[in-house]
Order: sequence, then structure tokens, then C-alpha cells
Amino acid sequence: MASGVYDASEAYILAARKRASMSRITFLLFVILPTLLAIAFYGFIASPRYVSEAQFIVRSVSSQKASGLEMLFRTFGLARTVDDSYAIQKYLQSRDAVRALEERGLSIAAIYGTSNADFLSRFPRFWRDQSFESRYDYFLDRVTIVEDNVRGISILRVVSFDPQSAQKINQTLMALAEEMVNRMNHRAQRDIVEVSVNEVRAAEGRIIDVQADLTTFRNRELLIDPSKSSLGIIETIATLNADIAYSSAQLKELRTNSPVSPAIAPLVARINSLEERVKVEQSKLTGSANSLSEKMAVYEQMTLKRDLAEKSLAAAIKSLDVARQDARRQHIYIEPIVASNLPDQATEPRRVRGIFTVLILGFSVFAVLWILSVGAREHKQ
Repeated sequence: MASGVYDASEAYILAARKRASMSRITFLLFVILPTLLAIAFYGFIASPRYVSEAQFIVRSVSSQKASGLEMLFRTFGLARTVDDSYAIQKYLQSRDAVRALEERGLSIAAIYGTSNADFLSRFPRFWRDQSFESRYDYFLDRVTIVEDNVRGISILRVVSFDPQSAQKINQTLMALAEEMVNRMNHRAQRDIVEVSVNEVRAAEGRIIDVQADLTTFRNRELLIDPSKSSLGIIETIATLNADIAYSSAQLKELRTNSPVSPAIAPLVARINSLEERVKVEQSKLTGSANSLSEKMAVYEQMTLKRDLAEKSLAAAIKSLDVARQDARRQHIYIEPIVASNLPDQATEPRRVRGIFTVLILGFSVFAVLWILSVGAREHKQ
């Protein structure tokens, strides 16, 4: 019996020693060793990195409603457009931005592949090649944009291994953002105004066509304005009717007072001549395809078309003015608040924080493994 108790005690002691040994090894692997490596890397290997920072806001003249701090900004003409700001941020961290930088002589491979950089931070990473996608992924690690959602201020941070290249990349990215804004403004103005311009041109074309038809009509009919010509014919008919009435009165008087007067025959002939003249003049107004009324109907249709075209042109010009005002209100601008600075001191990597981060992370992993092992042991017992 005593021998069995002794053997159980020995087994328990051996198991406890084994667990303690495994705990020490785990603590060494996950806490001590990573912390020592972090101290060696951040203390002796990690290259100093310089940060160039610029701050800007995206503003526009807008008639949209706002509230809170944004209303205060708009009081001073600073209307923040969230969508445009987001688009600019995405552009500055896009492949197009990397291509534009390299086209302007700022090669990612040349700037970040310098021998001054440590082997873990240098481009290319030892597990990547020098392809464009590798350069783009590396660029995203070195360029960040943070936006203050309350104030609408965007912060552009560029990290490099020397201060001049950090500032140069930052300045170039800001210039690229300005160019993008100009393209967006031009495209917006073109889209908004182009429709109105086309409407104005169409209205002008209609007026020119109608005026050409009027000119052709006047040359063909030898009439400037049929309505004015009809007034002359009406006046002539009225004069002839007056003469007929006067001659008829004379004829009646002669037949009453002097039935055999030789002046009756000439007077009757005069009246008949005047009546024939009235019929001729009336035929000029109505009664045939070449009458003035038919010509006047065609002329009035043309003048109506011209009036409608002129009103359409006036409305199109007004719409164009409104569209141009809307286009100006929708223009966006990049307003620099803090220019790209030239750093005179390396602020990265944050060595002490990096060491403590590795220590805390390693200790957390060790604690989780220790808790799992204790739980597994208790479950086994």
C-alpha cells in the first residue's frame, strides 16, 4: 500500500515538473524570445523613418442644408462634401496615384529601396517581388489618409526613410489631388451645361430655318408682309365702295329729276366699272389659291413658328444661365490647412511602444495557452 502511494506521489511530482518545464519553455518561446528579438530589432536594426504631414479640407459653394459645426464652416464659405472628399481620399491611395508618382520621377522602388532602410522595411519585402502590385501594396503601408468626420479635415501622412522624399511625395500627392478636383469640376460643368448648350443651339437652328423659309416666301411672292398688303387692298375696296355709293346717289337723282339726261349712261358705266374693280380687288383677298388670304395663312404659320422658336431660345438661354450658376455652385476645391512639412526628426518607428506591444502580445498568447492547458488538465482529471 505504501509502495503504491509512493509511486503515485512520484508520478504527480514528475508531471508537475514536466508542466512547469513546459510552461517555462512556452514562456520563453512566446514572451522572452519575441521581446528580445523586438529589443534587438527596434534598438539596433530598425531604420529611422520620417513623416511628412499635410492637412486639407474639401469645400464647395453649395445650397444644401447643414447643421452643427458644418453650418459654422459654411458660414465662412466652407461647405464640406463628404462624397467628394471620400473620392479624393480613395484616389490618393489608388494605383493611378502610384502610376502618376512614378511618371513624375518618384519611383517607389528607388525611394524605398535605399540601402539606408533595414531589411524588413526596405522595398521589396524579402517575400515579394518588384512587380507593380508589390509597389502598390508597399505604397499603402507608407501613405495613409485619416479624416476627421466632425470637422471634415483630411490628414495625409507620408512615411519615408529620408525627410526630403517624404515631403516630395506628400507635395506631389497634394498636387495630384488638385488636378483630380479640376477634372471633376470640368466634368461636372460639362455634364450640367452641355445639355443646356445643346438646347440653345437647337433653338437657334430652328430660328434660322424659319427665317430662311420666310425669306424664300417673300422672294417668291414678292411680299414683305401680307397683312400690310391686305390693309392696302381693303382701303382700296372701301374707297371704291364709297365712289360706287356716291355715283349711285347721283344716278338716282338724275333718273328722278332728268330721266332723259345724257349723263346717265356715263354714270351707269362708271358704276359698273367700279363694281368690276371691287370684284377684282376682292378676288385678290379671297377666292383662289393665289389669293392674299392663302398667302397670309402660310405667312402667319411661319411667323408663329418664328415666335415659338424665339420664345424657346429665350427659355433655353435662361436655362443655360441657371445651369452655369448651378455648375459654379457645385465646384469643389481643396483648401490646404497645413502644408506638407519637411520633418527634421524621425518619429517612427516608435521603438518603446513596439517593444511593449510585442511583450504584451506574447504574454497574451502565453496566458491563453496556459489557461487552455490548465482547462484540459482539469477536464482529464
